[in-house]
Amino acid sequence: MRNPPESINHLLDTLTNNPSSPSLRIHFPTETVSSPGQHLSTTTSATPPSFSVSASALHNLKFPNNDLSPVSSHTSDPDDDANKPSTSTKNEDQPDINPLTIPRFLITTLDLDPPFPSFPVLGPILHGMQADLALSTSFTGEDDIDTDKQFIPLERDTRFNLGEDDIGEVARYMGPSPPGWSEPHRYVCLMWQQPEGVTGDKIREEMGWGGARDGKIGAWERVRFDQGGFEERFGLGEVVAGNYFVC
Repeated sequence: MRNPPESINHLLDTLTNNPSSPSLRIHFPTETVSSPGQHLSTTTSATPPSFSVSASALHNLKFPNNDLSPVSSHTSDPDDDANKPSTSTKNEDQPDINPLTIPRFLITTLDLDPPFPSFPVLGPILHGMQADLALSTSFTGEDDIDTDKQFIPLERDTRFNLGEDDIGEVARYMGPSPPGWSEPHRYVCLMWQQPEGVTGDKIREEMGWGGARDGKIGAWERVRFDQGGFEERFGLGEVVAGNYFVC
């Protein structure tokens, strides 16, 4: 049985000691995980989630414009912009921002307790991995997301993929399915800022998951996932944000 890496233990300790302020919200179509340990049904959590991150969790990150303003993940057509009159109030001394330096984020979703919390010999199981996520100033219209503007949505952004198609999920999300006789399992979502040079394509290539962009990986790649080794291999550093639900 593999012990959970320090990143998971630290997050669980933090959420246990301060349960009122998780740094990541996990959004399913009909319910949002805003409190650690929130109970969800397998039906509610069956579809791939989206995420939003607390602005306070980003204070230690270095943004190219040196502030915590969320960066829009949408851009207009350069040809359209060329035909519009300039309305810019940009200070000429302000340096241009290279879009390739804008932070991108990676999130993994893990089941910590398979097959049973008392005997998690198969854990952790990788339930999903999303990479190349960018901060967004656009809102999805979900009333429970960002109504106080303290949580910033994370969205995939194709403009940072050098013209290539959206890579999709690095590992396709697999909904919770604990055995019927088991106690509820913990499903933890961990978020990192991607180091320079780390992309979804690079992860798939180095992990031997093939070049397909649909997120398909086999069961053996998911079971007893070496989360600690994965973090070390790609130099992920400290977790930026996280949360978990039980199902």
